[in-house]
Amino acid sequence: MSNITEPYSVAVNSTQAVTSSPPQSLEDFIEILCNNYIAPVICGIGIIGNIINYVVLSNRRLKKGSYLYLKALTLFDLMALVFSIPYMVVGVRSSDYFWMWYSVYIFLPMVNFFTACSVWITVVMGIDRFIFVKCPTWSRRRNWKLKTQIKIFAVITFSIIICVPKFFCYEIIENGPTARIRDSEFRHSLFFRYTEIVSTGALHFFPLVILSVVNTYLVKKLQSARDIKKEMKSLNSEHETEWQKSQQTFTVTLVSIVILSIIFILPASIVDVATFADPTFTHLRTMRNLSNLLLWCNLSFNCFLYCIFNRQYLKVLRYVIDRGCDRVRRSPTRSTDFQMA
Repeated sequence: MSNITEPYSVAVNSTQAVTSSPPQSLEDFIEILCNNYIAPVICGIGIIGNIINYVVLSNRRLKKGSYLYLKALTLFDLMALVFSIPYMVVGVRSSDYFWMWYSVYIFLPMVNFFTACSVWITVVMGIDRFIFVKCPTWSRRRNWKLKTQIKIFAVITFSIIICVPKFFCYEIIENGPTARIRDSEFRHSLFFRYTEIVSTGALHFFPLVILSVVNTYLVKKLQSARDIKKEMKSLNSEHETEWQKSQQTFTVTLVSIVILSIIFILPASIVDVATFADPTFTHLRTMRNLSNLLLWCNLSFNCFLYCIFNRQYLKVLRYVIDRGCDRVRRSPTRSTDFQMA
């Protein structure tokens, strides 16, 4: 991959040959290993996990405003992985015009767009949870579902603005039935340079700072849960106690999501700094491939976090599985087969 500052990049010129021929160096081997083998497996696991997440989070038992954030996060992660799989399985090895076009005009801009949505949904969710924990009584009187929908729409709009330049980074040069990709003039312009600086800050550095501050506060509040109960001492009924437990469970889930995001986004931020500091750095391509691999993990592993830290999610997951098994047992096809046997 070319040494660029985008979270995800496409193969350019000589890189296409690398993925279809034996590796000539350690960097070529790492690139082929990451893009052709490890990343597709991670994406496959992520697609299955996010589909399960979406089904569970669509259940009426998880219709609260806070879980609407998780549903949006799941959808953004799923779409990023769905657009990535064709590129990883076929596009990265092919020099056909269609796959070049797919790489430049579908894979690169769309995956960056959905990744930006995923990052900022996590940030907004963290800020909302910060406000909720800081002012719980006031927060309960707010119409969170409507405000959550507005904030999700705002995140989508912001991500579109940030990712529009990605559509103009490369050009496709036709050569009979095959084609190759080269940098566009826009990509080497001063304006694009400025947009990349803004994009890097918006997608990596600002989210990292905000998430670190918010998560530190939430962890401290979780450690002093008795203080939170004192703030809400007027809520003494059994119903309110269950409500407090569900809110604390969601806070723990969010903290785990944020920690995972920080771990997986930080290497990409380091690579961005290295790219700006010295674009000719020897191991920059390897660093970019490894950081991209961590970003795939960030899109793929939330399902495991929900199962580990969110008892309410796990309860609904079991309900969905049991209901699905009941439907299979009661299906007309199975009844007919049983009678024929």
